[in-house]
Amino acid sequence: MGSAGQPELLVNDARSLLKGALKNYDDHYGFGAMSCAAYDTAWVSLVAKPVDGVEQYLFPDCFQYLLDTQSEDGGWSAGMGAQIDGILNTAGPLLAFQRHLSQPLQLQHDAQDLTRRIEKAATSLRLQLAAWDVSTTDHVGFEIIVPAMLDLLEKEHPSLVFNFEAKAPLMKIHDAKMSRFKPEYLYGPRRMTALHSLESFIGKIDFDRVIHHKVNGSMLGSPSSTAAYLMHASRWDDEAEAYLKHVAKFAAGQGSGGIPSAFPSTHFESTWMLSTLLRAGFSASDLESPELTKMTEVLQSSFEKENGTLGFGMAHLFYLIPCADVVAAAPFFEPDVDDTAKTISTLSMLGQPVSPARMIEVFEADSHFRTYAGERDPSFTANCNALLALLHQPDVSQHSSQILKISKFLNDYWWNADGRIKDKWNTCYLYPSVLLVEALVDLLFLIEQGKLPGVFSTELQSKIAVTIFQACFRPLLDQQVDGSWNHSIEETAYGLLILAEARRVSFFGGLRKPLEDAIERGVAFTRTTSSRLPNYIWIEKVSYASPLLTESYLLAALRATSSPAGPTVGSSLWDDNTSPERLDKHVKLFHQAQLFASLPEWELYGSMVEASLFATLLRGHRLDVFPRQDVEEDKYFDVIPFFWTSSSNRARTYASTSFLWEMSVIALLNFQVDEFMEAVAGPLYQGRMDDLRRIIHDLLPEQDKPEGKFKTKCVNAPSSNDEDYYKVHEPLSRFLTHVLEHPSVLSSHPWDQKMLYRELRTYLLAHIQQAEDSTRFVPQENGEKKQVSKSAATTSFFQWVRTTSADHISCPYSFAFVSCLLGSSLTPAGGGGVCFPTAAEKYFATAVCRHLSTLCRMYNDLGSAERDHDEGNLNSIDFPEFDAHEDIDGKKEALFKMAEYERGCVIDALARLDKERRQMAERMRDPEAARLGERRACIWTMFCEEVDLYGQVYVVRDISSRMLMGENGQ
Repeated sequence: MGSAGQPELLVNDARSLLKGALKNYDDHYGFGAMSCAAYDTAWVSLVAKPVDGVEQYLFPDCFQYLLDTQSEDGGWSAGMGAQIDGILNTAGPLLAFQRHLSQPLQLQHDAQDLTRRIEKAATSLRLQLAAWDVSTTDHVGFEIIVPAMLDLLEKEHPSLVFNFEAKAPLMKIHDAKMSRFKPEYLYGPRRMTALHSLESFIGKIDFDRVIHHKVNGSMLGSPSSTAAYLMHASRWDDEAEAYLKHVAKFAAGQGSGGIPSAFPSTHFESTWMLSTLLRAGFSASDLESPELTKMTEVLQSSFEKENGTLGFGMAHLFYLIPCADVVAAAPFFEPDVDDTAKTISTLSMLGQPVSPARMIEVFEADSHFRTYAGERDPSFTANCNALLALLHQPDVSQHSSQILKISKFLNDYWWNADGRIKDKWNTCYLYPSVLLVEALVDLLFLIEQGKLPGVFSTELQSKIAVTIFQACFRPLLDQQVDGSWNHSIEETAYGLLILAEARRVSFFGGLRKPLEDAIERGVAFTRTTSSRLPNYIWIEKVSYASPLLTESYLLAALRATSSPAGPTVGSSLWDDNTSPERLDKHVKLFHQAQLFASLPEWELYGSMVEASLFATLLRGHRLDVFPRQDVEEDKYFDVIPFFWTSSSNRARTYASTSFLWEMSVIALLNFQVDEFMEAVAGPLYQGRMDDLRRIIHDLLPEQDKPEGKFKTKCVNAPSSNDEDYYKVHEPLSRFLTHVLEHPSVLSSHPWDQKMLYRELRTYLLAHIQQAEDSTRFVPQENGEKKQVSKSAATTSFFQWVRTTSADHISCPYSFAFVSCLLGSSLTPAGGGGVCFPTAAEKYFATAVCRHLSTLCRMYNDLGSAERDHDEGNLNSIDFPEFDAHEDIDGKKEALFKMAEYERGCVIDALARLDKERRQMAERMRDPEAARLGERRACIWTMFCEEVDLYGQVYVVRDISSRMLMGENGQ
């Protein structure tokens, strides 16, 4: 373990790490430290060869390894970081056990014991397949490998037939993949990623016709693929046998029988170790050693011989063929952008820059950089590494178009990611966050240094600022009590590296103490923990660990956190409205709200910083829909996003950045609708509110939303040039267009669109009713009300507060808008499903919405009683039911009791909604639907808290803008 805070000891540890990495280095095979996998071990255990005329299993230690590592439940749980790990690590050994039972050859195992083990393994596999959510799986080639394994098991024994709910979506992905691929492609000269999984093509290809793809005996560095080739080629291949024997002896298993999913990983582990250490502050002179020289030579030679691109495995070196005075070039694996970019960055940091031209030529796509040819989904981290490689170039302006392209891709990916960010090469969300923060901090530094003039728009820079802050702040929130992240050394190292980068960002100026405290706790965890269990968080066919990478990240974290922070970035995006004093003032106000009373102030401060970054963006869209006239300064403006950022962060919901942005825009528009109807529409149509209602009916006819786009035509416009009509119609038309033609609304389920259309009409009509009530309620000079409002005179308080009043505050239509957002993105099969599928869910959801709206209106009125009196607005306490209370305090106390009742109703309705969702998920037995339903429920809980927060803050302080009084007192 690294020596925290002692630079000279850290340097010694880093040199020792490089020395250990090359301990088993071989000029022919390279090296690799990836952990053993039961899946590949099983395939190698099946390799048999005639010895003295008798067929024998060639690797009996591999079979013994499988026997020794089977878990009590029948599966192979070691290294299980994802569902697919358990599935493949059980399917492979199950096949091996069944084969050894029917063909024991020279190995004489107890048949009864083996039969019992097969039964337990089959039971375990059935349970795992039944619980599998295919939609969350990203591991290499799973859509090809799993169907092939199921076919092989069924052919091996009739009892090994597996049917499960996820089989249909699995086969859909499989068929889509195979529609673009023919096995015969493997016979050509191009090395394809499918060569890494030849075991999936048993019975489908002629293995004799793929021999030309061997790389030092291996099939694309895969022991399982190589074993399948060796078993099914018509002629025995001594080179493939030698490769597997070398792997068994010198890879992670070290002769124990365990086999890794890939070997060698020379380029991958070399570049990841070196780039990580160098980025963290170790210099080339710190690492100077024969091992550093060797690694550098390997990378330089490979980069040159492979013409500027390379893959994860064998170094493209010249080596001497034994017993021959001939020098030959080692063949190479298929190149990928990850290893290519890491090599470019590593050599640049070592002072030996190389050109990225070939990387750009081979891997650049329309909107991002692909990892390799035929990639199904883009890799987030591969694009981070590509961006870092370009940012390391001496003249970044030469690659400005590629830098802009990748930056937009990464930023959009982050903004659209729901929850914690995911990547296809590592299961820990902190890993992509590390790379993203490093890349965007470097980018922002170069932009502020004037190195990329005119390339990035102000809006994109502001979006990047939000991304950087979230990617740093969320790990700060996620740190556990013991100082770790997930009680893991490697994941804690990721967290520390992120916080070390955060120290450079000006947005964290007011969070310096919690940042340093968190770093201190994290470092303390790495000192005190004695656990060195491997972290199976890296993704191959199954998840794996690499002790070399774990130690690299740990040493990097200790070096980075003990070194002074680099140059500060981000000051150009930190405007005058974000002074610490201003933020502190807001924080102290919100800390009084019941929802936040127990939180440390720094958490609220961080959410306020995040909100301020959103507000900078929001300010650019402030006048997109409504002209702001006849109202005071919109003092609510700076805190609008805070209601969303704080609610998302408080419960660690981490709704997508796009969701937070869209809801901040909607919240802004809701404030502006309220102001517009009070300050513009109401006065213009005073005394003729029915004419104002006709405008709403023009815009939103009584029938349900028609098919197609929202129509803004003035159907019943006055024949004369009615200026008042257009002053109201045009802004409202823009507002409705924004909501109803939002891309997520248009891609949502028709039911949810219909509900939104209805709620919008109700919302605007409720505003007219409120305006009509308020015109009858203007205060007299002596403080008396002119007359009782129409609503107070004709309806009970109970009816009014549940209908007109609740509709007026925008919660019901906002609820419908969120239903569209969530239905379009967080429902099965890629989205577009109804947000609340069953009748009971729809009913309970409506109950939640109605009680929540009523609760918020009551809290609103509690906080604005005096303002409403001054401005002539109808308030709950103005209803006759409150006449029994003589003074305003008594009336407010009664209203508070009613509000608490509504809060209880919200909680009860939410509980019933959640119970119905869970029961439905159990009946459907659809893991993807269950997962997405649970996620929607989390966001709905956050939504309810956000709406409740508005009410709580209204009680603390009325944040609505007051209307300006004209000369005539209106």
